Amino acid sequence: MAYSPLGGANSTLLRDPVLARIGAAHGCSPAAVALAWTIRSGKVIAIPESGNVTHVRENAVALSLVLTSEELQTLDAAHPPPSR
Repeated sequence: MAYSPLGGANSTLLRDPVLARIGAAHGCSPAAVALAWTIRSGKVIAIPESGNVTHVRENAVALSLVLTSEELQTLDAAHPPPSR
């Protein structure tokens, strides 16, 4: 379960150029891309917090956003999982 997967108010994640570029290609926000990438396997539940209706709508786009295998590889390379 990913609680606050976008990193909160002070996070630099949503200013990430890779997320921005992919979001621009799909006509959506970097947040939607980050959420779609997070939940892509169906084995992770993301709980993004927002008190802003606009952000909630932007985040909801992630549910229908289909990232290409190339985009997924780019995101995986730019943001590798933490070492175990």
